[in-house]
Amino acid sequence: MAASPLDSIMAQVKQLSASEQLQLVKRVTDLLAQHEQPENSSGLIYGKYKDAPGPMSTEEGFRLTEWHPTEKDLNGP
Repeated sequence: MAASPLDSIMAQVKQLSASEQLQLVKRVTDLLAQHEQPENSSGLIYGKYKDAPGPMSTEEGFRLTEWHPTEKDLNGP
């Protein structure tokens, strides 16, 4: 039975030093991050709403609106 491309790559990775394996992980992670967040994505942009009218949210406001589930919320009736 022929090995899959992934099995072949894994065999090669096992021959690398720990330092080289970490470099490989970083490069693959960077590659995946490029696919995850394209430059023209509609994600949040830091500082985009800094000039919005009205007061900024406070730490107390976040605490008041934070969800604190009960056992019923988590496990049902």
